[in-house]
Amino acid sequence: MILSALFLTIMFAGSFACSDDHCKDPSLPGELIAVNFLPNEKQLGRLCPKVLSFLECERDFLECPGRTLEELATSSDRREASGAKGMLGSLSLVRDLCDEDSSFNHDYLASVDCFRDVFEEVTRTCRDDVLAPVENFFDEIYPMSDELHAETLAEMSCLRDAFELACIVDNLGDSCGTVAQRTAVNALERMKALLKAEICADVKDVADLKSRFLDTLELDEKRRSNFQEIFDLVKRRR
Repeated sequence: MILSALFLTIMFAGSFACSDDHCKDPSLPGELIAVNFLPNEKQLGRLCPKVLSFLECERDFLECPGRTLEELATSSDRREASGAKGMLGSLSLVRDLCDEDSSFNHDYLASVDCFRDVFEEVTRTCRDDVLAPVENFFDEIYPMSDELHAETLAEMSCLRDAFELACIVDNLGDSCGTVAQRTAVNALERMKALLKAEICADVKDVADLKSRFLDTLELDEKRRSNFQEIFDLVKRRR
C-alpha cells in the first residue's frame, strides 16, 4: 500500500534529458510484490537500503538538468512539479519508514500484520460499496440526462476514486485500530502530490463536489471528518 505508491513517481521521469538507467534494480519490484508492498520488520530491514538507494539515485536523475527538487516542485509545468513533489514525498516517507526511531516506523510495524490480513478484503469491499452512492448522487443531479459530458464523467471518476480511498482508510481504522488509520493517513499525506496528479486532476471545484456528495451520505460527524480528511488530500489548489 505504501511502497507501491513510490513507483508512481518514476512515471514523471521521461521529461528529463538525463538517464536513470543505472538506477534500476531488476530484483526490487519482484521483492516488493512478494511482500504485497507491506514488508514486516525483518523484510523492511532488507528492503530499506535498496529502496532508499533507488530513490536517491532517481533524485539525482531528476536534478540532473541543474535544478533541485525543491526548485522543480515550484515549476509552472504541472507534470514536472508533480513529479518533483512526488519524489520529495516519497523520500520523506521512506526515510521515516526506515528510521527505527521514528514514530511512523513504530506505528507502521504495529499495524502491518493487520494490514496484511485485511487489506485485500477491505479494498474489494470498498470498490463495490462506493458504486451505488456515487451513481445515486449523479442520478439526482442529472435525472433526465441520457449522455454525460466529459466534465461530468471526470467528476464521477473523481468521486469514485476519492470515496474508495476514504472508504479503505476508514475500514482499516475499523479493522486495525486508530494507530493503523493514522499510519495510512500519514502515508497518504506524504504522497498527496501524486494523489492530486492522479485523482480529481480534471475537476475544477473538488471542494464543492465533495461537500455536496458527503451531504448525501448522512454520515455521523466523526466519519464525515475522516472522509473529508482524505478528500482534502486530492483537492487541487484553485
